[in-house]
Amino acid sequence: MANVYFGDTIGVADSNWNTSIRFTVSSVTVTPTAGAIYENNGIQFKVTSASIAAGSGTINAGGTGTATASGALTKVSGTGDATINFSAKADVNWFSDPGSVCCACCTATNIPGTPLGRLPTLADSVIIYYTIDTGPDITWTSNIYVGTLPVANNFYRYGGINAGTYDGTVTIDSFAGGIGGTIVCNGTVTTDDPFNNFNIGGGTFNGPVSAGVTNINGGTFASSVTSSNSLNITGTPVFNGTIVNSAGTSTAMGGSFIINSGTPTFNCAIPSNYSVYQMRPANYTQPFVLGLFAPTSGSACTITLFSGFSTSLAVTLNSKRLNSGSITITSSTFTGLLTINKNSQALTITGGSYTPPAVTTPAVRSGNSMTFSSAVLPIDPGFVNGGGTFNATVLLAGTSSDLVGSGLP
Repeated sequence: MANVYFGDTIGVADSNWNTSIRFTVSSVTVTPTAGAIYENNGIQFKVTSASIAAGSGTINAGGTGTATASGALTKVSGTGDATINFSAKADVNWFSDPGSVCCACCTATNIPGTPLGRLPTLADSVIIYYTIDTGPDITWTSNIYVGTLPVANNFYRYGGINAGTYDGTVTIDSFAGGIGGTIVCNGTVTTDDPFNNFNIGGGTFNGPVSAGVTNINGGTFASSVTSSNSLNITGTPVFNGTIVNSAGTSTAMGGSFIINSGTPTFNCAIPSNYSVYQMRPANYTQPFVLGLFAPTSGSACTITLFSGFSTSLAVTLNSKRLNSGSITITSSTFTGLLTINKNSQALTITGGSYTPPAVTTPAVRSGNSMTFSSAVLPIDPGFVNGGGTFNATVLLAGTSSDLVGSGLP
């Protein structure tokens, strides 16, 4: 299995996976359209694009081999002249090595790669160093690596894929690149660098996704999404599978869960073992438990619910590790039961509406009536001073460590 590279230190002819050759042509009467097939040197070339003015220009195409240095293209099918003469050809986009950087007299220069002279096959090991906006004509069943290529003067080429269907494993190691658009990944999507940014801008993901610093700006996820560092969410992604935080355990918290903006949809539970939560408006369908109730190691938990957060679901906020961390709620709306468990962590509540149902099994009970004692009520958590609106039937109960419900009698 040979390594083949989309892009070298110099660049690519276009962002089309299916382009491997560029013809310089003249005397063209009917410009060939994408999909037309021409033959030269015993190789058939499928046209991917053409740029013709006054009969002259270039034609991009792809094939299993290369053409003669000059000659004629004979049409096999599609729209275009029966014969097109070309004066030159260049093998583009795909390379057998990506080139390198040379420093001469302290001035860095790019050394071009070696053209492959054909499209990749499923037997090749494909490495992507530029963004692909048109994917392969076939479903790609082999594995793919999306990487970063150093070029002259401390710059980099960043790989990315925005189209195509891939059944193999897609490995991303591209700090400023990533995958998105209309891509369909039926296999595993992962990374070999847990500390690098892992960017997903859209697409359909039917297999598991796992990475370190994971930035998701769109897409539909049918299987698991696993982060080992932080999960940063923007836009309108839809999570239909599971979310897994491998930075935390059942007894220790770690990593960050951050909703930056947009309206993502969570048709799954949000893990309780992150150490940082930043929650904003979204479509939530499962009850919340943010933070572990009884962590024994790891980081403290800091929970922030930003203005506009709203849910009718039961919400439990736990910040009980090391007497550090905090819980901050700003102008949020709760119509389900809100439970807050903390020790001496700061609790700041500003504005909002808290009207959950009455607690039917109060911890402090005398017969059929509730009994409130200042000795067991928590220190004022800021509900009143924060200006919230509360349902008077909600129960505050427990010890100074636990607040159950979300209102004052």
